Amino acid sequence: MSEFAEIKGLVEKINPALVGLRADIDELKTRDPLDDERFKKQAEYVASAMEKLQEVQAKADAVAAAMDREDFGKSADEKRADESRKQASDFFRKGITLDGKERDKAQLEIRAMSTDVNPDGGFLVRPDFVNKVVGRDFETSPMREVSEVITGGAKSIELMIDDDEAVVRRIGEGASGGETDTPDIGLKVIVAHKYEAAPKVTIEMVQDADFDVEGWLGRKVSNKITRTENADFVNGTGVNAARGFLTLPAWASAGVYEREKIEQVNMGAAAALDPDGLIEVQGSLHETYQPGASWLMHRTTYSKALQLKGADQYHFGPVLLKDGQAQTTMLGKSVRFMADMPTVAANALAVAYGDWRMGYTIYDRVGVIVLRDPYSAHGFITYYTTKRTGGDVTSYDAIKIGKVAA
Repeated sequence: MSEFAEIKGLVEKINPALVGLRADIDELKTRDPLDDERFKKQAEYVASAMEKLQEVQAKADAVAAAMDREDFGKSADEKRADESRKQASDFFRKGITLDGKERDKAQLEIRAMSTDVNPDGGFLVRPDFVNKVVGRDFETSPMREVSEVITGGAKSIELMIDDDEAVVRRIGEGASGGETDTPDIGLKVIVAHKYEAAPKVTIEMVQDADFDVEGWLGRKVSNKITRTENADFVNGTGVNAARGFLTLPAWASAGVYEREKIEQVNMGAAAALDPDGLIEVQGSLHETYQPGASWLMHRTTYSKALQLKGADQYHFGPVLLKDGQAQTTMLGKSVRFMADMPTVAANALAVAYGDWRMGYTIYDRVGVIVLRDPYSAHGFITYYTTKRTGGDVTSYDAIKIGKVAA
C-alpha cells in the first residue's frame, strides 16, 4: 500500500513539470531559427521525460490492479486453497468440472444430502441467532399498588395505633360521675426483613454469551424477590418475612373489634361463592373506609363471581367504558387480582375487601443491592443480591376477609 502511494506521489510531482515543458516548447516554436539547437535539446528532454512518465504510470496501474484482486496479499498456499474451494463449489452447485465444462446432470453421482438430518448435511445449515430472550411472566400480588409504602433509614419503624376511644357518659344537672377511662394507645413495629439471592455464573459465560447475561440475571433475581415479598404481604408469617393480612386470627365475635385480629365474614354457600355472602362482606366494612375500599381476590375467584346468576340474569358484571374496555369491578368497587390469594374452596379465605392504604403498610429499608463477587469461587462470578423490606396490618377494622363456608 505504501509503495503505491509513493508511485502516485511521484506521478503527481512530474505532471506539473511536464506541463511547463510543453508550454516552453510551444513558445520556442515561435522564436528565431537560431535557437533551433536549444529547442532540439529541450524537445529530447521532454520526450525522455514523457517516456519515463508512461513507465511510471504503467507500474501504478499494475499495482492498483493487483490491489483490487481478492487474493491480494495472500500466500501461494492460500490462493490454491481458494481455487480448490471455488472448484468444489462450482461442481456441487452447478455441475461444472475442472475443465470448466458443465457436466450432464445424469452423469453426476453425488450422494443424497438433506438439511433435516445433521450427519447428512444438517450441520452445514446454521440458524440465525436472535439476540432476544423469550421469557415467562409469573403471577404476583401487586400489594404495593394498593398499600401505604414508607421508606426509611432504620432497621424498623414504629407506628402509633390509636384505635381506642374515650369514655363519655350522660349525667344530670349539677351531678358528676367521677373519673372516666382514658383511651389506650397501641404501638406497631414493622421490621425490614432481608431477602437474598446468590446466583453464580462462569466467567466464560459472561464473556462469550451473545446477549447481556448479567442484565438478564439481574432482572430475573429482582423479579423473584419482588414476587416473594408480595406473597409475604398476603401470607407471610412475620418470622424473617413480612406479615400477611391473611395470617392474622379472626375476631372472636362478629363486629366486635380486637387488636391484632381481622374480622372474617362467613359467605354462606358451602365450598362456593354466594352473591349474598359477597354483599355481606362489603357491608361489614365501616362507612369511614368505604370511599377508598377495593376488592382483592384471585383471578379465578373473580371469574366465578361473574358466573353467579339468578333466574334470568347474572348478578355481577364488569363495567364497560366508552372505549369498549372492561373495568374489573364488583358491587361498584374495583377488583385487583392477587395470585397469592386462595381460590374458592371449603374454608378458603377467598376474598378481601377494605381500604388498603389505611389497612396495610409496607416498609422499605434498602432497595435491591447487587454485589458482584468474582473472588470467592474461582472461575465463577457470584451476584449476591439483597433487599430489605417488611409489612404488616396497621388498621384492623379497615380490612374484611370473606371466608367460604365448609
